[in-house]
Amino acid sequence: MIYQTAVALTLVAAVSAGTASVWSTEDHATQKAMFENFKSLYGKKYSTMEEETERFFKFVDNLKVADQRNAAELKAGGSAIHGVTKFSDLSQVEFETRYLLSDPSMRNPKREVVELSTTFDLKTTKDWSGTYTTAVKDQGYCGSCWAFSATSQIESDAMRTLGKTYTLSPEQITQCDTTSYGCSGGWTEHAYDYVTKAGGIETDANYPYTSYQGVTGRCSSDSSKFVVTVTGYKTLSGESSMASYMTSTGPLSVCLDASSWNSYTGGVMTTCGKSVDHCVQAVGINTDASTPFWIVRNSWGTSWGESGYIWLKYGSNTCNIASDPTYAIVA
Repeated sequence: MIYQTAVALTLVAAVSAGTASVWSTEDHATQKAMFENFKSLYGKKYSTMEEETERFFKFVDNLKVADQRNAAELKAGGSAIHGVTKFSDLSQVEFETRYLLSDPSMRNPKREVVELSTTFDLKTTKDWSGTYTTAVKDQGYCGSCWAFSATSQIESDAMRTLGKTYTLSPEQITQCDTTSYGCSGGWTEHAYDYVTKAGGIETDANYPYTSYQGVTGRCSSDSSKFVVTVTGYKTLSGESSMASYMTSTGPLSVCLDASSWNSYTGGVMTTCGKSVDHCVQAVGINTDASTPFWIVRNSWGTSWGESGYIWLKYGSNTCNIASDPTYAIVA
């Protein structure tokens, strides 16, 4: 990860110096060297020279996008750094149509919405990572973030309320929830409902993830191997309710706008869209920082972001993080 760190430090220095553009002034030879480093770091291989050339030009386009996003963060007073990630050879359209397929139109209009007391301790850091979470997962080339988000939340709520630690199967939900669309998208509430109707969910060891190449496959669940089930879920109302829950209770599944996350390498993001296209898990909050932020666990592996996490500014509904925060009731 030395190259990725060096890129991030270069960007930090440039942003600190107020440089408007980091990459667009790079010469062709430097861009080619960066592309070669990118391919080596992420194990990228292309079948033809034509494809490699196409990916190189998309890589260069993404360097320019990183410039623009860094300038926007600088103007907004944020600290997020955009640069080279494993998505840097994809166009924006490719990225969104491959990885951002949560569908908010599937939200249950009759869901139970809970508004908690907005009283909570300021100047507080609460991070449930490792206490009520399993390790960061990787959905791969599949629009199954909604299944990963729901699975992660069920895991957390089983740890919190049952005292049981399971690494559960997002593949079972991806393949077996017929009200969603597998790698073509879905919604966390549908995932919860599926587990309720099925009677439970297996562990990842018993039902491993195979959809990472974008092919959903067929359901092959075995009820004799179910280890936990869901009897319902609740939705919180607003960012302050989320903060109260986070500081006192545990993680939350959240669905938000991740359209600018393909270039995120670290820091607190303050500039983001307000659409809803991706589901993840909020696992902590830091209101003691100079810029308070949410700690959010993604499902793109540990090579992305802050070792698989992203930090989003608290108090501004950054990326529309408060659009649909949920937790499961497990048994």
